[in-house]
Amino acid sequence: MFRTINTLLAIRTSITVNLLIYYIQKLPLIGKLIKESFYANLNLKKAVSVIAFLLTQLWGFMIRFAYVGILVYLPVVSLGEGLTEEQSLRQFVHIFTIISFMVASVSSVTVLEPKREKYVAVKLMKLSPTRYMKASLGYRYVTFLVYLLPALLLFATLVGATIAEAVLLTALTTLWRILAEYAHLKLFEKTGMVLIKHNVIIWSVIVLGYAVAYLPLLFQWVPSTETVLLSLPVCFVIAAGGLFAAVKLARYSGYREAVDAASKRDDPLLNLGKMMSEAEKKSVRVKDSDYKVEREQQDKLESKKGYAYLNSLFFVRHRSLIRGPVNKRLAIIGAFGVAGVILMVLFQEQVQHLEWKVEGIFPILGMIMYFVTVGEKICKAMFYNCDLSLLRYGFYRNAAYEHFRIRFGKVLGMNLSIAAALGVSLTAIAASAGEGWLSRELLMIWICVISLSVFFTVHHLFMYYIFQPYSTELNLKNPLYYLVNMAVSSACGVSIVLRVPSSLLTAVILTVTLIYLLVAFVLVRRYGLRTFRVK
Repeated sequence: MFRTINTLLAIRTSITVNLLIYYIQKLPLIGKLIKESFYANLNLKKAVSVIAFLLTQLWGFMIRFAYVGILVYLPVVSLGEGLTEEQSLRQFVHIFTIISFMVASVSSVTVLEPKREKYVAVKLMKLSPTRYMKASLGYRYVTFLVYLLPALLLFATLVGATIAEAVLLTALTTLWRILAEYAHLKLFEKTGMVLIKHNVIIWSVIVLGYAVAYLPLLFQWVPSTETVLLSLPVCFVIAAGGLFAAVKLARYSGYREAVDAASKRDDPLLNLGKMMSEAEKKSVRVKDSDYKVEREQQDKLESKKGYAYLNSLFFVRHRSLIRGPVNKRLAIIGAFGVAGVILMVLFQEQVQHLEWKVEGIFPILGMIMYFVTVGEKICKAMFYNCDLSLLRYGFYRNAAYEHFRIRFGKVLGMNLSIAAALGVSLTAIAASAGEGWLSRELLMIWICVISLSVFFTVHHLFMYYIFQPYSTELNLKNPLYYLVNMAVSSACGVSIVLRVPSSLLTAVILTVTLIYLLVAFVLVRRYGLRTFRVK
């Protein structure tokens, strides 16, 4: 068992080392110092493997702290204003239970998960499937318990739990997940069904589960999940079920079939690069009907020249690909507005009792606009259907700033229509709640959504022209692209927690947008001809 675990750790560490070398090579300045020969330098890789192993262990703790802190603790403390310590604890346990017990038991399993590691270990290195799975499951849930315990000890005690309750919750979570592993295995044994590969089922459970987890907090209803979960009968049932499943998994003899089902060489999940490449290309392919240009559109095109004509022709011939996401967002926002108005009218007394104010929307505006604005997919479509071929010519690369300016206007028009739809919906909801059609808060909301539509438009195009993250296979190859995107999305999340006053938040958003707009135009004009290229 321990020998097999050492082999698994060696495989995982080797993969981590290779990834570290690969991504360091992509960094500016320092990346040029990392040569391809480093992959074959065994002495160097042995030294780096120690660092990689420590990083993977540290990452295990960090990801659990981020998981419990961001998904469970922060919503309780930021949205649960006015809750007593007991109510905060009950909300914390409810959210944690739904996500970690219900959602994760369906979407996160080891025994039937398609992984390259399984293929390498069992198919290439000829490890016994039974020994591999027993070692993998044993290591998985021992480390799961070790990684999760400190996070729960910290965050659960902050909302009023005792140390014993935090330890009990960790143990119950681990035992429940072991029971879920065994349930997935038995389902496969009886029906041949690999549940984790059924994306419709998995995503339906995820969406429904997160809705059940957070809705009580949003509507200030305190469920009794904590009382039920930590009761003696339920603890006994989960503990007995988990221990029974652990024994059954340790004695199970049919792992070969399960590993074969999860490690087929032709399974696209084992070749993530190819799978993502094909998916990305399919998502940006144009329909044949789009090439039929109407007479009115043709007249408009004939009035343009040069790159203005080229880009106008691109947007016309890819109208279904480009307008489709916009129309879907407009429909969703419109449905949200209608539903919000109906709810505000039907439950006006309850709304007044809760003292709901439109000002409560401000902290989440950044995150909303981050998801509803378009730009990233349009950049992929432009690269795959236009720029990939033309970037091979110097005259086209030299005109990067002109393309950027024309495309900025096109994409901005779409995002402004989305911002207008959102502004109208929020205004109608606020008016139906009795706040009137014109107020200082509504004016600031309009300023925010319009500013954010400009911000995310210039953000996506700036990232595309300066970092040009796509390869010929539409794979993302620039680590800086990830880092900047992560910084922007994190800033949107931070605004939810900090609860900045609406006037200050509006001023910050407007100022940052104007600065970003100016900086983007200057940098693209100066460096775009060098950074905008095929990789």
